[in-house]
Amino acid sequence: MRTKENKIEWTGKIKDKVFSDILFEELVVRKADLEKVEFKNVHFKNSYLGFDTKFLECVFIDCKFYGKYSSLGKPAKYIDCRFENCEFVGTDLFMGQYFHNCFMSGLMKNPILNDEHSKIHNNETVFKNCDLTDLTFDNVTIYGKEVFDNCKLPNSGIRLFDNLNDKLITRAEQICEDLNTDDKIESEMIFKRDLKTGQNPLILDNLFLESFFKTVNSRKIFEEIINGYEIK
Repeated sequence: MRTKENKIEWTGKIKDKVFSDILFEELVVRKADLEKVEFKNVHFKNSYLGFDTKFLECVFIDCKFYGKYSSLGKPAKYIDCRFENCEFVGTDLFMGQYFHNCFMSGLMKNPILNDEHSKIHNNETVFKNCDLTDLTFDNVTIYGKEVFDNCKLPNSGIRLFDNLNDKLITRAEQICEDLNTDDKIESEMIFKRDLKTGQNPLILDNLFLESFFKTVNSRKIFEEIINGYEIK
């Protein structure tokens, strides 16, 4: 049973604290430095975990981050942090953070992960030297080429494709150009050059692929495009 904390704000330095069995609803963390803080069985609903905030050596165990207005911070930095068996659910949850030397296990569902954009401030997501081997991707959308830097990707549930010099994107464009059917639309979206250029390997998760295609033929077109390009 979780106790409920509603509409509170944290700021300043927080160190060596333990929070357990709590539902934080509309928690706001602003200009804070959290060090060696531990969260156990904590849910963050519609919470904003960082305006100009840093998390150092913090641990999250059996935690959930969710809600239409939730964010892990924009901007926020997580350094040497661990997320064990956690659920991350939301489209905008990961926009604006840097994760350095972090460990993550659990579920990442529906996020959009972006490169830095010159016209959109604090929109990027960067994982550097992170261990994601025990994390499950579910409908994870990756735009750009710099989201994962020297990271260990999930051990299962994803497919990797050779896109060196955008050769797979080029192949998709060539195949789709010769097709006169709406069944090609899904593949045109997956391999859209403006959003995926430079990404190598190109990463797609199985849960996304199992639900994305509207027809059997649209899935066949995709499989034709990637034939010979999958990295085993």
